[in-house]
Amino acid sequence: MTAEHADRSGYTTPAAVRELWRQAPVRAFTTESGERRWLVTGMEQVRAVMADPRFSRAEARRLGAAIGPAAVFRNTGINDLDPPEHTRLRRLVAGAFSARRIRALRPRVQQITDELIAPLVAAGPPADLAAGLCYPLPVTVICEILGVPDADRERFRGWAERVVSTGAYPPEEALAALKAMVGYMEGLVEAKRRDPDESLLQDLITARDERDRLSEDELVTLGCGLLLAGGESTATMLGKGLVALMDNPGQLALLRADPSLVPSAVDEVLRYATLGVHPYGGHIRATVGDVDLDGTTIPAHSVVHACLPAANLDPEAFPDPDRFDVTREGAADHVAFGYAMHRCLGAQLAKLELEVAIGAVLAAFPGLRLTVPVEDVPYKHGFLITGLRALPVTW
Repeated sequence: MTAEHADRSGYTTPAAVRELWRQAPVRAFTTESGERRWLVTGMEQVRAVMADPRFSRAEARRLGAAIGPAAVFRNTGINDLDPPEHTRLRRLVAGAFSARRIRALRPRVQQITDELIAPLVAAGPPADLAAGLCYPLPVTVICEILGVPDADRERFRGWAERVVSTGAYPPEEALAALKAMVGYMEGLVEAKRRDPDESLLQDLITARDERDRLSEDELVTLGCGLLLAGGESTATMLGKGLVALMDNPGQLALLRADPSLVPSAVDEVLRYATLGVHPYGGHIRATVGDVDLDGTTIPAHSVVHACLPAANLDPEAFPDPDRFDVTREGAADHVAFGYAMHRCLGAQLAKLELEVAIGAVLAAFPGLRLTVPVEDVPYKHGFLITGLRALPVTW
């Protein structure tokens, strides 16, 4: 098995890869470098890996299995920790991502979305929705939430693209971008200590649990992680969601007829077109001892890829999983944002942005369709996730 076999080409997974995933929910494979690893693809088994502390993020990092320049720079990120350190950090930051706080953001997210769509409507078709909406919306939202000044936002876009590179940029350029982002975030944290505001970053600075608080390294790493996940990941999810809808015009028509289906459609998008973290489409763990998983013994100190895209296409979890259905019952049971203790902190924010943006696109572009065949929509390769290079549409 090679990285090519697990790469999501476009917004869906090739049929041959889906068949490979379904042959066995737990299987050993050999990487291109000759290393023996394990791929977990069944929903039940992926959830077990994500929830069981014997499958360790910290051990994967110790074994050198983490990917990207961030893997070698800092190790205080919430995604690199196991309990009890992870539990402590999550407890400290959870309040900043409360459901009430996210709900309160809806009017501003709607306003930003409307401001981005208005010039596209005024200019008329065709348009590039990736450049005009999918990327600027989440970047603007997360930067506003964190209190990043307007003038600095484009710098973050350039840094973020390089930080998530796995080959599109030279490693030294990616690492330089990470260092620049970290340096900027250190300065931003210091500025907010001197002049407090009402941003989420300010909440993280002042967050306390009894006598505990976030360290400087934890603040900086968390801030950078939020910018990366809140920008590139959400932009890609939105873009792929719009492609899925245009590729399934019957489903798009259902949404137009009944906009109340948009929240359900967002969950189906997340299930059907789940972002895969490359290589091998899986979130990386390593075993801290021998572990029996679904009758298969995975030896201690083995690198394990929990493949979220595969789990969300598991026929045992979702009947007829290769069908895109915005009315699907149980679509919200997907693991697109992870599972258990490592479920993405920003999941509700991402879903809010997708709901608002898809609803606004339906209202603004009544005849929305691609200007190219779906297989010709251009994607960016050589990154942790395969984002859209452009989304050419007309209406």
